[in-house]
Amino acid sequence: MHRVHGSRQSGFPGDADRTSRRYSVTALYSIVAERDEEVSDELSEGKCAQRKLRELKGQISTQSKKNFLLERDVRYLDSRIALLIQNRMAADEVKELSSHLEDVNQATNDYYPDGERTQLYGNLFFLLQNEPRHIASLTRLVTLGEIDTLLQTVMFTLYGNQYESREEHLLLTMFQLVLAAQFETTQEFSNLLRQNTPVSRMMNTYTSRGPGQVYLKNVISKEIAQIIERRDLNLEINPLKVYEELRQERADRGLATDDFPAGVSTEAATGNALVQAAIAPRVAELTRIAGRMLDTIVEHRDSTPYGIRWICKQIRSLTRRRYPDAPDSAVCSLIGGFFFLRYINPAIVTPQAHMLIESAPTQHPRRVLTLVAKLLQNLNNKPTYAKEQYMAALGPFVDANRARINAFLNSLCEVGDFYENMEMDQYVALTKHDISLSISLNELYNTHALLRQHLHVLAPAADSHLRVLLDELGDAPALVPRNLNATMDLALFSKWETPILADLSALAADNALTQHDIMYVETKSILVQIIRSMPHLKYRRYKPESNAAAKGDLLFVAEQAATARDPVLVRKGIKVREMLEELELSGAVDAGDGFRYLTEEILHELAHLGSLRDKVEAEIRGLTDVHQTICDYNGYLSAQIETYKAYLSNVRMQSATPKHQRSKMPVGVTVRDPRPLQSRRQNQLQQVPRRDAQVFDFKLDHLERLGVVCKSNIPENRQDKVYFSFGSPSAASYVVKLFYKGREKPV
Repeated sequence: MHRVHGSRQSGFPGDADRTSRRYSVTALYSIVAERDEEVSDELSEGKCAQRKLRELKGQISTQSKKNFLLERDVRYLDSRIALLIQNRMAADEVKELSSHLEDVNQATNDYYPDGERTQLYGNLFFLLQNEPRHIASLTRLVTLGEIDTLLQTVMFTLYGNQYESREEHLLLTMFQLVLAAQFETTQEFSNLLRQNTPVSRMMNTYTSRGPGQVYLKNVISKEIAQIIERRDLNLEINPLKVYEELRQERADRGLATDDFPAGVSTEAATGNALVQAAIAPRVAELTRIAGRMLDTIVEHRDSTPYGIRWICKQIRSLTRRRYPDAPDSAVCSLIGGFFFLRYINPAIVTPQAHMLIESAPTQHPRRVLTLVAKLLQNLNNKPTYAKEQYMAALGPFVDANRARINAFLNSLCEVGDFYENMEMDQYVALTKHDISLSISLNELYNTHALLRQHLHVLAPAADSHLRVLLDELGDAPALVPRNLNATMDLALFSKWETPILADLSALAADNALTQHDIMYVETKSILVQIIRSMPHLKYRRYKPESNAAAKGDLLFVAEQAATARDPVLVRKGIKVREMLEELELSGAVDAGDGFRYLTEEILHELAHLGSLRDKVEAEIRGLTDVHQTICDYNGYLSAQIETYKAYLSNVRMQSATPKHQRSKMPVGVTVRDPRPLQSRRQNQLQQVPRRDAQVFDFKLDHLERLGVVCKSNIPENRQDKVYFSFGSPSAASYVVKLFYKGREKPV
C-alpha cells in the first residue's frame, strides 16, 4: 500500500485546505479500504526493495538491543573482574559473577505466565506503549541502579522498532514529558541536563539506537579514519608533556639535558622557547583538523536523525519557556550539551566503542581525537581554561566559530512536529491487529515490579486503566535465573478497544470530513494502485489540459482494470468507475476542474512512488554496511565475554587445585576445553611430547605501534627500559610478564 505524508500539498491555489485535509487521512482510508489486497508492481512484488528494507531495519533494531545488553554485561564484568584480580572477591561472589556468563536456555513452563496473565500483560504493555506518560513518570521515580534495566525495556523492546514511525513518535513523546518534568524540577539553570540522572542516561541510550549510529558511520567516521591513519601524528600541546618529550629526545640522542632539568613547573615549561616553538605548528594543525570536523558536521545537518533534532528542538523550547531571559548563547549551550557532549564527542573520543573503526587508535591519534572533542565542546561552553590552561592556545578558533556553531545548533531545531502523523499512525495500527513485542521474561517481570512499587504515584485514581490492570495482575513474579531468561512474543491489544469503524468515524469528525471526502481519497488510492499494477497504464502520458480530458483519462484507467483478466483488478475497476460517477453526481468533484485536480494529485503520487525505489535501494546499501558493522561489534563484545568466561573458569579451577600445585598453573585468559584440569593434563602428556614453551619479548613502543597497548601510564623516560614477555606454557593458556631492564624478576 502506498503512503502519503500529511504535509504534502497539491500545489493548486485556493485548494490547499481541501487537499491538506484529504491528504492527512489518505493512507488511513486506503489501508482500511484495501488492506487485504496487494498491489502487484515492482515495489511490492516478491522480495521487493521495500520488504528488504523493512527486514534490514528490523535486523538492525534487534542487533542494537543485543549489543546494548552485551555492553552492559561487559561494563559489569570489567568492574567485578578488576576486584577479582586484586583478590578482593570471595568464592561465592566468584560463583555469582560466573552466572552472568551463562548462556540463556529455554525456560520451563513454570516461569512463563499462564494464558490469562499473558493476556493481561498484553493489555498492560499496549497501554504503556500508547500512553507514554506512564513510562515518563516511572523514569523519574526509579533509582540510577534501576534505570539501565528499565531503559533496556523502553528503548529496545517497548519502542524497539527503531525505524517504525509510530513507535519512534511515541518514544519521542515520552522524551518530551520527561524533559518537561526535568526543567520544572531543576532549580539552577547551570544544573540543567548536566548531572548524571536517569534523564541523561536516557539521552545517551537514545543516541546509541540504529539511526544515531547510521549518522555517525556515514558522517564523521571518514574524518576519524583520516586522523587514525596518521599513527605518528603527535599534536600534544600540554607544555609539561611537550617539555618532557623534548628532554627525552635529547637524552636519546646522547645530548646534554642541562637546559632541560627534570621536575619543572608548568610555568617554566610554558615559558621555554623550544616548547613554544614545538607547540605553535601543532596548534595550527589541530585547528585545521577541528575545522574540517566542524565543517563536516555542519554540512551534514540534514543527515542528522529526526529524533535527535526533535530532542534539540524540545530543549530549546523548554529553555525559552522556563528561562525567557536566558541569552541565545546559553540556550545553544544546553542544545550543544546534548548534541556534542552526549552524542558526537563520545564517538570521537572512543570511535571503536561506536563501531566507527575496527581497533582502538594508537597513542598519538587517540590524543588528537581527545583534543578535537575538547575543542568542539569549548565551542558550546564558555571555557575558563582554569584546569587546562594550555587549551587557551586554541581560543582564537573557539572565538571565530562560536557564532557559527550557535547558528548550526539553532538550525538543528528547525524540524516539524509529528503529532498529526502520529495520530494517523495510531489509527493505522488499530487496523493491523497484530502488534506484538519480543520481550524477555525478566523485562516483563521487572517492569511489572517497578510499576507496582510506584503505583500510588503513577495511578492514584481507583478507575485508572493502569491501576485496574495492575490490580488484576497482582504482585510481580520473582525474576527468573539468568540462564532461563528466555524471550516470548507478547501480543499487544487494548482491554478497552473500540471497533475500528467507530475510530474511523471519530477521525473523520475530528478532521471535518464528509463521506464524500472519504470516497475521494479512496478513489485516488485505487486509481494509483491500478496504474501501478498495469504496465501499459503506468507509462502512459497523462496531460490533463482540461477537466473533460482528465475525466476521460480516469474513466479509461477504470475501464482497463474492469476488463482485465485479473479478478482483483476487475473488482477495483468496477468499484472506482462507480465511485467516479458518484463523486460527479454528488458535486464532491468540482464540475469546472475537479477531475483535473484529482489527476494532478494522482500524478504527484506516481512521481513520488516512482522515485521511491531508487531511494529505498540507496538506503538499503547504506544500512547494509551499518548492519555489518553492528554485527562485527557484536562479535567483538561476544569475544570479550568469552575471554571473561575462560578467565573465570581458570580461576575456579585454580581455587580447586591443591596449593602446592597452583604455581604450576598460570591464571590465563583462555581455557576452552571443558574437561577437568587433571584429565586434560593426562591427555596432553599422552598425546603431545613435552617441550619447552617458547617466549617472545616485545618493547612497549613496538606494542603501541601494533595497537596491542592503547594507553600507558609509564613515564616516558622509562618506557625504553620496559619490555613484555609472552609465553604459552600449555594449550590455550598464556602468561604475560612485564620486565624492567636490569631486574631479573618481572614487575
